[in-house]
Amino acid sequence: MNRMAKGKVHTLVVFLILISGSMILASCGNEANSTENYPNREIEMVIPWDPGGGSDIEGRVVVEHVEEALNQSMVVVNIPGVGGTIGAEELLEKDPNGYHIGQIHDGHLVAHHTGVTEVNYDDFEPIASMTASNQILAVSSEMNVDSLEEFVEYGKDNQINFGGTVSGIPRVWVEQIGTELGIKYNLVGYEGLGEAIQALAGAHVDAVIVDYPSAIEFVEAGHMKFIAIGTEEREDKLSDVPTFKESGYDILMGINRGYVAPGGTDPEIIQILSEKFEEVASSDDFIEDVENLGASVNFMNHEDYADYLENQNKVIEEITADIE
Repeated sequence: MNRMAKGKVHTLVVFLILISGSMILASCGNEANSTENYPNREIEMVIPWDPGGGSDIEGRVVVEHVEEALNQSMVVVNIPGVGGTIGAEELLEKDPNGYHIGQIHDGHLVAHHTGVTEVNYDDFEPIASMTASNQILAVSSEMNVDSLEEFVEYGKDNQINFGGTVSGIPRVWVEQIGTELGIKYNLVGYEGLGEAIQALAGAHVDAVIVDYPSAIEFVEAGHMKFIAIGTEEREDKLSDVPTFKESGYDILMGINRGYVAPGGTDPEIIQILSEKFEEVASSDDFIEDVENLGASVNFMNHEDYADYLENQNKVIEEITADIE
């Protein structure tokens, strides 16, 4: 073969390689960006709290049911730190491809408005709200306090040390309780609810605002007592625990737990996830599992959840403006 012929063959080979490479890249890009086969691999769920707390327990129930609805596995990754903000910040650094989602709740809004983090709800794409947990005032059994009235009486003369996340929603609740009840109080900071409950069980603090699934085992073991709940009416599971309202105090406390994706995630993927979350939220098995935890199903699709977060953001911004 002469030099000219060899040159033509070489040029043809290079051309074919370039065309083949372009087709492969295009194919990969289409697969990555397509929603037709989503999801086609494992989805990572970031729960930005320690294992064993209410958010973690409820989140794992959600994951168990959602992965069945999606017919795709999901893996929980706990990334605790600074009132849930470390996990939220790490989630935002993930590719917005639908394979990285995470849990947030009202505490993240508090962390933003108290200067703990620049990240706020609108940095994410809301997927859905799934569960809500009413909050209960629990006290150490070593306080020898058996009722809210005795708790208030004790707090008039003695400083009550609450345990909780300084950078999260417990900070707002403690301020609310302390002011409304007219007691002496202090907030001792812990990384998450799990740590605060352990501290209460060991009598290192006097009181913690808890949810049912996180604390019931410690109550049953005699380490702490429920003395008031932040609901409008008494709960069936805790019919012997009075509300703050019936004792004359205007205190309501609850956490709404929802799920988000990094900003920029394809709206079609958000819609797919929102519909699957709704499918789960309406299933009897899921409702039963959540209620067995002492929580409740509180579904909002991505649009309603976005509206909820916007409204809560305004409320929390006003409340935290008065906290030093």
